[in-house]
Amino acid sequence: RTKMRKTKPQHYSDEFKWKVVQEVLSGKYNKEEARRIYGISSNCAILYWIREYSGCSDYRKPDLPLQDVKTILPMKELSDQEKRIKELESELKREKYRADLWQKMVEIAEKEEGIQIRKKYGAKQSGKSKKKTDKK
Repeated sequence: RTKMRKTKPQHYSDEFKWKVVQEVLSGKYNKEEARRIYGISSNCAILYWIREYSGCSDYRKPDLPLQDVKTILPMKELSDQEKRIKELESELKREKYRADLWQKMVEIAEKEEGIQIRKKYGAKQSGKSKKKTDKK
């Protein structure tokens, strides 16, 4: 039996990944050739990079013919921004439900207790309370 060695994960720059993706998409190399030439140990790294950087799921039929890394990096940032927008929209929806719940609670409390909790629009503030002054 041969023991499988665990290797440390390799980290590659965006520019390097982009170069490899472009070479595969242009037909210069296939995924396996590029993996061997550049010494990439992961069998699926290049496919993952293609999906991440080009936005296409089938590298044999690229959806977008991208020209350089300057084009793709903003797209990656846009994707991150879109995720953040979805998170914020979800959070906003929860907060709207929460505000509606508080509104209903106040309405029920006012009705059941017979006291006014909310201030009516345009209501005047009560006059200043007189301070106790030292009696002379």
